[in-house]
Amino acid sequence: MVKNKHGKGILICGLILMLLLIYLPVVITHFYHTITKAPVAINGTINLSTVALDNGKTYLDGKWEFYWNNLLISQPEQFPEINLMMDVPDEWSHYMMNGKRLPAGGFGSYRLELTGLIYDKEITLLIPDFGGAYRVFIDGLLTSESGIISKEADKIFTVPKADLYPLTLNKASSHVVVIEVATTRFSGLYMTPILGDYDQIVKGNINRSAIRFILFGIALFSFFLLIAMYAMSVRRKLQSFWLPLMILFILIRIMLTTEFYSFWQPILFFNLSYESTNELMYFTTFVLKYLLIFLVEEQCHIVFSKREKIGFVIYYSMLYLIYLLVPKDIYNHYLSVYIPTLTYILDIYLFLKIYRGRDKLVKFGIVVFLGAILVIIGLAIDSYYINGKIYMNMSLTMMILFIVFSFIMSGVYASRIGDLYDDFTVSSSRLKLANNQIAMQKEYYDTLSGQMNEIREIKHDISHFIGVMSHLAEEGKFNSLRMFLYEYCEKVKMDQLPLFCQNNIANSIIGYYFLRAKEHGIHFESRCFISGQTTMSDSDLCIVLGNALDNAIYACRQMDPSKVRFVSIVAETMKGRRLIKVKNSFQGQLEINDRRYISAKAGNSHGHGIRNIEKVVEAYGGLVKIEHNDKVFTIMVAIPEI
Repeated sequence: MVKNKHGKGILICGLILMLLLIYLPVVITHFYHTITKAPVAINGTINLSTVALDNGKTYLDGKWEFYWNNLLISQPEQFPEINLMMDVPDEWSHYMMNGKRLPAGGFGSYRLELTGLIYDKEITLLIPDFGGAYRVFIDGLLTSESGIISKEADKIFTVPKADLYPLTLNKASSHVVVIEVATTRFSGLYMTPILGDYDQIVKGNINRSAIRFILFGIALFSFFLLIAMYAMSVRRKLQSFWLPLMILFILIRIMLTTEFYSFWQPILFFNLSYESTNELMYFTTFVLKYLLIFLVEEQCHIVFSKREKIGFVIYYSMLYLIYLLVPKDIYNHYLSVYIPTLTYILDIYLFLKIYRGRDKLVKFGIVVFLGAILVIIGLAIDSYYINGKIYMNMSLTMMILFIVFSFIMSGVYASRIGDLYDDFTVSSSRLKLANNQIAMQKEYYDTLSGQMNEIREIKHDISHFIGVMSHLAEEGKFNSLRMFLYEYCEKVKMDQLPLFCQNNIANSIIGYYFLRAKEHGIHFESRCFISGQTTMSDSDLCIVLGNALDNAIYACRQMDPSKVRFVSIVAETMKGRRLIKVKNSFQGQLEINDRRYISAKAGNSHGHGIRNIEKVVEAYGGLVKIEHNDKVFTIMVAIPEI
């Protein structure tokens, strides 16, 4: 667990960022006319005298004439009457005729008079990313169409892609736009029609298509990369399949967007009408929402109980059943806003869960949370966009955010793999040091045992020695006695093996390197106060002392023997901290790469000593400090004592 001092602030900023990114396009759309001074349709007429199509396009929003159950151009009826003045964008199921609310499905025509429009180039008018079938006419001439329009519901076929036709305006002072719409679910013009230069719109569509498929390729690459990183970072168990499942649903959800469905419609979706896939779109969205639980649980280590998981399964199942079983007319009028809004209960719950457990977040936990926010933002913006609530072209937003999310998660998993490698390195180092510790203790105790055997031999022969000395003394042969004592002292002379500290493990490690230093003629000085009970485990103490002293002895051995070579170790407790300082002479040359000290030892197993010391010390909330000049290298360790 890695505590983050700024976790609270980052989480709150993440929530604010999510709300801003979700609602900012909606706010901009709401104030679109105030900001741009663009004209708006009033009572079926819009004045375009201030519009310059050379510079782009214009939205034809506002009040349009509406003719229910009439196709004014394709199948005209005699003297049709205006039924309503209807807002565009909006759904006709929000309106009533003859005391009855209009149904979700059906057909009708919208009519708008354009005044003040003077443009001598080819133009077109389309409804981008629209889910219903439609035809657009200007002055009775077809300029765009999408899907199949019919007065019979079973013959209506929808596809979110329009065929565009160029049209040159006549010299009349006004022009009439008629849009015929037929739908089985998405009632009315809930997306805003766009009038613009034909060449510019076609060129923009081509460029957007190219960008779309480039992004899709990047998305596939990022998904495969993410799955590869995930496969290398988790154990093989059944519940580890949640991420590949999430990736699958992300791909399906992207394919169901208006940007991609027309391409995948005949390939993967059996050429289903776009409106018929709405159930699948809701299902994939609910599943993606639910899988966020496993993302947060695994990568943030925020535990969800079995009861919580089952509760949200039931919750989303109920929302989905309501969506499936409630008649379309009732859903469009009463529930089309509330059901999508209720799906965000889980997002709020996730934020509260993470916020309350922020002190328990593991490394990269907050990064994963920010990645989850991108998923939420992508789903939210796409829901707004396909419902006509945003004028800005946000059609590719969800895929872009999913790509960013995938790369973020790939980076997190790559870091996890790096941590696993480092942990493996530390574990291997610990095993090696444990074996070395056993060898050190054996050699140290062999030395002690040899001295004890010598003492036993001396004790066994002491009576004979005393007899000889007594006999020589009685005979007054003091020169012979003096010579005998000198020879005896030389025979039993042994090096004194000091006691370095009270801790057996530390004592054996320091004693081992004391013998190695003595063997190579290196001056060794120890002033250690390490008790039998320490905050650190024996294996961690072995890693710190073993690596520090091993590096020190090695550095001294690389020096010219004619120069002063020394190793000094000091260990004491001061102000509630266990302090360990190892100082040694060295030849004055160090190799440093990316602020890391590189070992000069041969072999792949070397080079991790200082890094392993740092990992152990960080785990105890301590710190490591390294100092050096041309002659002396010093490593200092400070660990809080509990």
